[in-house]
Amino acid sequence: MGLRSIGHATGRAAHAALQPVQRALFSRSVAVPGYHLATQAALAWGRLLGGDVRREGELHVISGLPAWAFGRGGTTVGATFLTNANVSADVLAHEEVHRQQWLRYGLAFVPMYYAAGIDALTNRYEIEAGLELGGYLPKRPATRPRRRPTAS
Repeated sequence: MGLRSIGHATGRAAHAALQPVQRALFSRSVAVPGYHLATQAALAWGRLLGGDVRREGELHVISGLPAWAFGRGGTTVGATFLTNANVSADVLAHEEVHRQQWLRYGLAFVPMYYAAGIDALTNRYEIEAGLELGGYLPKRPATRPRRRPTAS
């Protein structure tokens, strides 16, 4: 048995062994309490720093925070988006996807997000949330429908 075969066999065995752990971590009974804990911690953080709190659908938006209080242009933790003033409709749509990711994965989302890489252009969670909506890529111009020639 070659080294490559041993590596593949070991990988398959590890994957099979970790599936029950992964299922337990991502189960609603574990993920949802982690999501709520993260939401409450971020709300407390934003309020402690004197941010302006409002609701946008399911998302708590806390703006007016100092730049050191969050990452990049803003950070979603649980259902709470922490930012200074980055609250356009596009950004909030992007952050809503992150809220849904938190709800799906709970606290496990933190290491999963960082394992996906800090470069937003290659991070699968940023890509899923929409790089253009999040301001990581310029918006593509809207395409207009082609006009059909009219019969004369």
